[in-house]
Amino acid sequence: MSSITRKTVALTTAALAAAGIVGGLALPALADLGGASAPEVRAAAIVNADGSVVRSRGVTGVRKIATGQYCVRMDDDIDASRVVPVASVQWSSTPWDGNVFLRHDNAGCADREVFVGTGVAAGGRDIGFHIIVP
Repeated sequence: MSSITRKTVALTTAALAAAGIVGGLALPALADLGGASAPEVRAAAIVNADGSVVRSRGVTGVRKIATGQYCVRMDDDIDASRVVPVASVQWSSTPWDGNVFLRHDNAGCADREVFVGTGVAAGGRDIGFHIIVP
């Protein structure tokens, strides 16, 4: 959905709500790969170790580029070069010494992508993670 279409939908919904015509009409999500409910963040995703997305909002895809290295693509409305993402490892599939790392540059990822690295003390390892862009 283009930004013009989203703005039109938002303005129309606001006008109808102000007039009392629309009650609980929800706006369409930007990029819900898995249908996450995350109303207070611009983007969020739960990503498995293989790079598959469990659910997300504002994330259009994840590429696994090497062992323990992922590129998380943000919706077109989000400038990945200006965000301050937060990430954590998944509890269910992570060893006790598992870690997740984010880079402030895209580290070989494309524009609108955030680099996420995962691993253990011995080096890179595929580990599932959660990422949020407030």
